[in-house]
Amino acid sequence: MPSPKTDPCRVLTSASRAELEDVEGIIFDIQRYSLHDGPGLRTNVFFKGCPLRCAWCANPESQAARPELAVFAMNCIRCGQFAGPCPDGWRVREDTAWKEDLRADYETRARLCPAGGVRWIGERRTAGSVMEEVRRDAPFYEGGGGMTLTGGEPALQPAFTEALLRLAHEECINTAIETCGQVAWSQLERLLPYLDMVLFDVKHLDSATHRAFTGAGNELILANLRHVAASGVPVIVRVPLIPGFNASAESLAAIGRFVVGLPGHIQQVDLLPYHTLGRAKYAALARPYPWDGHARLADEEVESLAGELRGMGLTVTVGG
Repeated sequence: MPSPKTDPCRVLTSASRAELEDVEGIIFDIQRYSLHDGPGLRTNVFFKGCPLRCAWCANPESQAARPELAVFAMNCIRCGQFAGPCPDGWRVREDTAWKEDLRADYETRARLCPAGGVRWIGERRTAGSVMEEVRRDAPFYEGGGGMTLTGGEPALQPAFTEALLRLAHEECINTAIETCGQVAWSQLERLLPYLDMVLFDVKHLDSATHRAFTGAGNELILANLRHVAASGVPVIVRVPLIPGFNASAESLAAIGRFVVGLPGHIQQVDLLPYHTLGRAKYAALARPYPWDGHARLADEEVESLAGELRGMGLTVTVGG
């Protein structure tokens, strides 16, 4: 197992740097000046592609590895370039075959839309072009800020992820990755020497329940978390609090017992309360919102669940 990063900067040869800068991957957003997803001010790079299909996912545009067409009806300004407004025909339906019938038309609309109402989500980028954007925020990283790779699942694009991490380390930029853990260990292991922190999602300790709501069991996820914790890289465990899934004292207690028993030092546990901010994205992708009928947790409920973990001696934050 590779050792965690110990030196703040690793100088690359010109040839190595050029090779890394040319590595390509698919992302769908770069969020600057973020106060979430790691310490300090962060530049968050969002990767396309995820091995899980969490029923409450707030970023459905991250799931498919390929770029997708999306229609944001609220942005339509009725520009008059087409016979009908763009949202017409782009509706949530059970089947998806209809999208292929409209694809050519909406690809044209995406090229011509003046307001971004019809647009592609996801683009192929080189690591060098992404680093150009990350570098702009570097003057604000004092106090522990840096670059966080999130998604989606960055470890599904291991060569691209490694290239970004190595380029960032050459410039002494702090690095973090958020991972769901449902990837081959080899894909995570190759990244550890270039990571200052791992944000590792844990959703449920019962594998059958995990599979029913995410599409996969949790055996690989928990095994990978044990490996990462043993590697010495600082880890923050992140738990989405989802009503109807894991927002109960029993579920949190099980997660807490597992975390307490991990090797190494878990820095903290972040509890991420359920929200509905992703609902509009499902509509834009013409997909049904899968977690209807579940209310957000009251602040008192969240604090009570946080207390379950604090009572085990864990440092807990709400949000992340």
